[in-house]
Amino acid sequence: VPDGPPSPDPTLLAAAVRAIRAGDLAATAERKPVHAPAPAAPGALPRTTSAETLATMQAAVLTNSALWIGYVNADGAASQRVIAPVRVEGGFVTAYDHTSDEVRTYPLHRITGVAELADDSV
Repeated sequence: VPDGPPSPDPTLLAAAVRAIRAGDLAATAERKPVHAPAPAAPGALPRTTSAETLATMQAAVLTNSALWIGYVNADGAASQRVIAPVRVEGGFVTAYDHTSDEVRTYPLHRITGVAELADDSV
């Protein structure tokens, strides 16, 4: 009979802490307004046109800046992410994802919108 709960795996624990911190950043980071900002509910996903999304992504690649994005996965689950785009090509954006702490590739058609962070505190 064990003497209590097992010790948590340090790798999983560190990943959980990174995910929580990235989620907090995505939820609380101050964002620059888009050209004609519509009032959004707190925690709502950003909404931009395809052209605005693409232009903002390309500019972020050139300036090495982080963005807050709304993303809908293949199952239809919406999430917020803070990413640092590295490359935009062929309908995909390759970016460092602060939530997962790794480089990931996102289809542009699944991004609901983007917002620049007011300051690069990432």
